[in-house]
Amino acid sequence: MIFKYFYLFPLLFAAILPVTFLITYAIAVSDDDVYPWFPYISDTGTLPPESCVFGQLINIAALLIMTVVFLRYQQLKTVWDTNNPKKNKVSLALGLLAGIGLSIVANFQVENVNSVHVIGAALAFLVGGAYFHIQTYISWSVQNLVDSPKILHILRLIICVLYDIFAVIGIVTTVVGDIKLRPTVVSTRLWTPNEEGYAEHVTSTVMEWIGSFLICSYAATFAYEFKDLQLEYEFTTGKTTNTLQSTDSETP
Repeated sequence: MIFKYFYLFPLLFAAILPVTFLITYAIAVSDDDVYPWFPYISDTGTLPPESCVFGQLINIAALLIMTVVFLRYQQLKTVWDTNNPKKNKVSLALGLLAGIGLSIVANFQVENVNSVHVIGAALAFLVGGAYFHIQTYISWSVQNLVDSPKILHILRLIICVLYDIFAVIGIVTTVVGDIKLRPTVVSTRLWTPNEEGYAEHVTSTVMEWIGSFLICSYAATFAYEFKDLQLEYEFTTGKTTNTLQSTDSETP
């Protein structure tokens, strides 16, 4: 039994995530649950009914990205893992943790269980960023991976550099904005220009939105390398064997 079309997984992830954000943003704004000028993504999925849509679709996205991470791990085992098994396994662990973090963000809303939500966000954005950095390193290390042109490696490097810049700016402005807002107690959902630290708040939210779209863009780059990937299952009595390989590679 042969499974193909694995390139759809990164493309679906890259499509579902922004669509989810836009849908929940539209619902939250229409219900006056958030101040419309660049709220935090999590704030648009805090209250029902938008939280229901947010949770359902983000969980699907989390499953998709973890599938992409596993496929990439298996693909690299055939061309790179022999001399670098630990790095490939570390990459797998980071990617799966990021996917779990994304699911946590979806299920533990910021105003319900904030501490858990923050942990999930850290896993999704920081650990996820680390995963993409390792994959960028691997892209430059692997010379014999089928359908992996140099322009793809350059694109991944550019995305990582931009992601780092926006992440630093976002973290700094988040901290500064929160400090300025205190001791006033205002939900970030309803943070308006009337409160202190609003400029820093908007800067941090813009960085979050851009960072999320960069994550989607990076994940989409795997589609090109997955286009000839296939999973072969052979069922026999008493055991199951499987192999994952590119259709352009030689069958042993």
